[in-house]
Amino acid sequence: MKKVILSVVAVFAFGIANAQEAKTVKLGIKAGANYDWLATGEASVYDLRPEVGYHAGLVSEFKMCDKFAFQVEALYSHSSYKFDGNGNTSGSKIEINEITLPVLAKFNLVKGLSLEVGPQAGVILDTKVTGPYANTNFRKYNIASASGLAYDFKSGAFVQARYVYNFLDLVYGPTGNNRFGIQASVGYKF
Repeated sequence: MKKVILSVVAVFAFGIANAQEAKTVKLGIKAGANYDWLATGEASVYDLRPEVGYHAGLVSEFKMCDKFAFQVEALYSHSSYKFDGNGNTSGSKIEINEITLPVLAKFNLVKGLSLEVGPQAGVILDTKVTGPYANTNFRKYNIASASGLAYDFKSGAFVQARYVYNFLDLVYGPTGNNRFGIQASVGYKF
């Protein structure tokens, strides 16, 4: 947990150190919903049902010019999946709690509307698994790409929609079990 906190502090310190070059710096908060899929190499994937999760955290935006900014976020995220099949996986559930750190390039398309794209690092804090997968060896970190659209209102409020694709498998092993999903967020920058 100490490493996670130090990582979050390091990302924000890096952003603040580089803020001297930025025209404006805005800090804010955001929260929203996740809907993540888990692709596995097993036939049981057809019985896997993603459930709506959530995320919340801090946002910092470093505006470099009228058309470009960097946005750094530190988010707590919760995702869950349930197996509904009739086989031995019926009733099994997977829950994942993690800290994610997106570092996004933000391109302003038109007034208020922007395209966001960039890498995202993640640290899995906790996994809860019931059923036959209870002893699964889950990965503790993750690398992903994030891309989406955001709309910033003059008041400081904003809305975002984002697609996240994880490059590393969730579980060690040959079967392949990648995560990908969408996020919808609302927030406010001060």
